[in-house]
Amino acid sequence: MARIKAIVIKEFFHILRDPRSLTIVFITPVIMIFILGYSFSYDLNRIDVAVVDFSQSTFSRQLVNRFANNRIFVLQFSAGGNSLPAAEEMLRQEKIKEIIVIPVDFSRRLTVHGQSDFGIIIDGSNANTANLVFQYNEMIVLEFIAEMKKVGQLLQLHTKIYFNPEAKSQVFFIPGQIAAILLMISAMLTSISIAKERETGSIALLFISPLKSYEIIVGKTIPYIIVALLDGVLTLMFSRFWFGIPIRGSLLVLLFFAILYIIAGLSIGILISTTAPTQKAAMLAAQILTMLPSYLLSGFIFPIDSMNPVLRGISQIIPATYFLRIIRGVILKGSELKHFLYEGLMLILLSFVLLLAASSKFARQRKAVQ
Repeated sequence: MARIKAIVIKEFFHILRDPRSLTIVFITPVIMIFILGYSFSYDLNRIDVAVVDFSQSTFSRQLVNRFANNRIFVLQFSAGGNSLPAAEEMLRQEKIKEIIVIPVDFSRRLTVHGQSDFGIIIDGSNANTANLVFQYNEMIVLEFIAEMKKVGQLLQLHTKIYFNPEAKSQVFFIPGQIAAILLMISAMLTSISIAKERETGSIALLFISPLKSYEIIVGKTIPYIIVALLDGVLTLMFSRFWFGIPIRGSLLVLLFFAILYIIAGLSIGILISTTAPTQKAAMLAAQILTMLPSYLLSGFIFPIDSMNPVLRGISQIIPATYFLRIIRGVILKGSELKHFLYEGLMLILLSFVLLLAASSKFARQRKAVQ
């Protein structure tokens, strides 16, 4: 620990001696959040649905089949009784996008009174998707009315939007942008670390030092965890007070997973740094390997379920894929630690593999020089 402490102190001095880099690190995320917060929009490809049918009648099954037979809607869960809380939990975990709730007297009211109603609960955390889901629901209801001619126009749909009742697009976009930007900044911070030592020639001192390779890697990572955390707090607070993004969950839960996520990002940067010949090459590689996958393959812009199997497989090794679920769940839905055990384990696994690869690469470089 004493030897790692020496490396930590050295890296902090290295950071403080480069104020221009610090300025870029802290100003860039704010500018990107400000610009990107107004720019992105989504297309709808699939709607995962849960059905809570208290009626369990012929009419209710016909209505459910009308949704299930549409190519956009994918039925994930269908039951009656006391299953509404289970369906709401699926909505909170982003396993579904809406819940269809059919009341117990649905069939009787249609046959006796010639009118009835039912309800739909929509995940409103993505405002554009929620609006499109609402429109598709109305289309399906109109088709059902046309099919059941004797029902006439007396079937009423009541819609309730969870998590983002005002349907603001920024409420969904900005947490995703925080995740993408934080990964890029984390990787860039450490990507130039060893590359700069190589350019200046000071890496030879590390090669001949009594420090072990993993001690050097860990020592170079720790200071940047603190810097990246401050960066994350800055972007989160800017999003909260400028854009009015709600924070419904525990900040401690978010902090815990943010540390795991930052370590994964720093690990990517360290691995890049051990292979890049120059600082410019390292920074370019960090941008390409973090920004593009984070925006295109993590589920930020395009739903992962709609991707082809190859891209879906690649998305599973991108840290942003897991942190996107975490930050949106905590901020928008108030999700708890128990909801993200799988995502946390995947971030730990990715960090371990990346750090191990970086340490192994650095050790081979030391051995070759010695």
